[in-house]
Amino acid sequence: MQVELTFSNYKILRFAFSFALLVAFSIFAGTAGLTSNTQILAAIILFIYTTISFITIFISRITVFDTILDVSFISAFIFTDFNKLKYFSILYLFPLFFSGFKFSNFYGYVVTFIAIAEYFSLFIFYKEYDQTGFLNFLLNAVAFIFITAAGIKLKQQIEKQQRYIKKLEEEKRVSEVYKRLYRISAELAHEIRNPLASIKAAAELIAEGNPNPKLLKMIKEESERLNKLLSDFLLLSRPKESEKVVVNVKDILLRIKELYGKGKNIILNVSDNPRLVISEKSFESAVSNIVKNAVEWSREKVVISVYTMNDKLFIEVEDDGKGIDEEDKEKIFEPFFTKSSSGTGLGLAIAKRVVIENGGNIFVENSSLGGAKFVLTFPLGRENESNNSR
Repeated sequence: MQVELTFSNYKILRFAFSFALLVAFSIFAGTAGLTSNTQILAAIILFIYTTISFITIFISRITVFDTILDVSFISAFIFTDFNKLKYFSILYLFPLFFSGFKFSNFYGYVVTFIAIAEYFSLFIFYKEYDQTGFLNFLLNAVAFIFITAAGIKLKQQIEKQQRYIKKLEEEKRVSEVYKRLYRISAELAHEIRNPLASIKAAAELIAEGNPNPKLLKMIKEESERLNKLLSDFLLLSRPKESEKVVVNVKDILLRIKELYGKGKNIILNVSDNPRLVISEKSFESAVSNIVKNAVEWSREKVVISVYTMNDKLFIEVEDDGKGIDEEDKEKIFEPFFTKSSSGTGLGLAIAKRVVIENGGNIFVENSSLGGAKFVLTFPLGRENESNNSR
């Protein structure tokens, strides 16, 4: 909000104001007929205040002592010539409002009490005991309390508004989760319905006395497709708790290369011999899904690069295919989003879940080979570093 932004620059604004006040006072002193000693003393106080205000700019933290400093310098400035400068008591309102807004209610009123006490001491020192002087002090004290209360009230309103906004954002997030759940449920029902329809039609034809081998093959293939779909969905929605062990990343990638390397040129670049403490099955599933996707969309070549940097393990999988459209890069990790006729649309979603749950990250970008480049990161940790050094 604009109010919070203004207060976040409080020290800069204070310096600018004190500097402007010093210049204005110099002009005012020359025309108001102040005595020479008074003028010099007030100018010195303003100069010291401006200098300190400039120095405090480089101290990022704002404390209650900043507002006490402001109040004390205002009192000292007015003290130099109370009769002619008491109208500058309006300057108290700025630090008092800020202290009420910035700090707790207790500290806000502590600063207010200090301001009232200092201002009262000026009346005592200059013997302003008459009815007019007492009324002047009383009105200023009430104004001090009210301006502090206004700062506290504004703070409470902003905090209430922020809580409301946070609640709305949380409700929106929950709503998005439910929308996504409904969409996934609809997609799952659609994916299951198609093979079930094929199985039903084949079974009806067989029941009519037409045991065609093609129909039996169809039932078998569609049943396997259903089984794979449900297995992937269960892995995505409720992954099995697996014990974390030290896994040899290179060995797993060699197995994956052998599994998907038929007909495509898979190049494996692994620096050193990296190891991770992770569920081996989950890790292999995640990387396997990424490599399988790259092999499917590549023309001839898939390059897998593995390296460590800044306490992280990086696995880059890129292909020489046609790449991924920009509008699809935000969707490819969503369940059931696929442009493949044979895929379930769950592979990349499973990979992302495994990576995220192990403290890593996954993203996609364009590859220099012409296709897509998937980047998986995993935190190494101390145990992994010690294993890597063996």
